[in-house]
Amino acid sequence: MRFSTTTTASLLVSTAAAFSDSSPLVLFSTSKYDPTWTPLASPSCMLTSSPTRLSIPAGETSQLQSTSRALHTTHDILASCPTSRYVLISQPNVHASDLRNPQSGLCHSANLCAAVDNKAVRGRYDVAEVVGDDISIDGLSSYIKAACAEQGRKEPPVVEEHLLEALPTQKGEARATKLAENDVEVGDILSGVRASNGGDDDYTVIYFSSPHSSSAVYYESEYVESAAIQMELKRRTGDVVVLDRRAGNASDSSAPLFVKYQFFTPGIFMGIVALIIILSLLYVGLSAVASLEVSYGAFDKENGPAAQKKNI
Repeated sequence: MRFSTTTTASLLVSTAAAFSDSSPLVLFSTSKYDPTWTPLASPSCMLTSSPTRLSIPAGETSQLQSTSRALHTTHDILASCPTSRYVLISQPNVHASDLRNPQSGLCHSANLCAAVDNKAVRGRYDVAEVVGDDISIDGLSSYIKAACAEQGRKEPPVVEEHLLEALPTQKGEARATKLAENDVEVGDILSGVRASNGGDDDYTVIYFSSPHSSSAVYYESEYVESAAIQMELKRRTGDVVVLDRRAGNASDSSAPLFVKYQFFTPGIFMGIVALIIILSLLYVGLSAVASLEVSYGAFDKENGPAAQKKNI
C-alpha cells in the first residue's frame, strides 16, 4: 500500500495504537544501490538518529507496511546481488519498541545499532511495523541465491542464516535480558563477518522477526495511524469486500441450478410429511361420511316410522 508524503509523516508521531502481530525489518549494506533509483533521506530510520542514505523507490519509506510490500522492496534491493556475503538474522517475537525506546529514542540493541551506524554502511532500509504473514528465512536465502545466479556471478554468494532464541512473550526483565543476550550474539556474528572478509567490507545484513509466537504480546507502537490512513484502509477494505462479492456472484452464475440453490431442505421435508398426514386423515373422514347409507323410506311420511306409530 502506498501512502502520500503527508501520511508517511503522520506515522512519526510517538506512541499510540498497539500492533501485537507486527515486527521490525532492518536491512543495511556496504554496497551502493542502483543509481537509477531516487535517493531519499529518511529521518524515520528506526535504529539511527542520522538521516539514512538509502536509495529506494518513492512511496516505500512508510514505517507501517504489509509483509508483501516490505518484501517487495527488499527483493528490489537484493535483485542486483549488491554484495558477495549476506547475513540473515531472525529474532522471533521482537517488536520495534524492543529495539528502541519510543519516548527517549534510546537504543536497546547496542551492537545492532552500532553496526547500522558503521561508516562502511552505505545503504539502509528499515520498517518499524511489518504487519502480516511471517518472513521466511529460507525464502530470503533462496531469493538471494537465485538473484545472484541471474546476475551471472562467477562465485555463488555466501548466505549465513542465524536463528536467535525467541524473546519471552511477556514484557519485563526477562524479555529485556534475553534481548541483551541475543544482541551480544548479533555483535559476535557481525564481528565474524567483518573478520572473515579480511577487512574488505562487502556484506549485507537483514534483521527481521519470524515466526511470531502464538501468544499475543501487547506493546505500544511507535507510530500512530492518522485519520487519513484509517480512511484509506476502510476504503480499500470496502473495495475488497465488493470485489469478493462480485467474484462470488460471477462464479455462482455459471454453477448448475442444484448447486446454486437447495430445493429439499429439512423444513420442506417436514412440511411434506405433515401434509401427507393431514390428507390421510381427511381422506379417512370423507370416506367414513361417504360410506353412510340411509334408505329413502325413512323420509316417506306414509311408510316412515311416524306413520307406523300412528297406525298402532
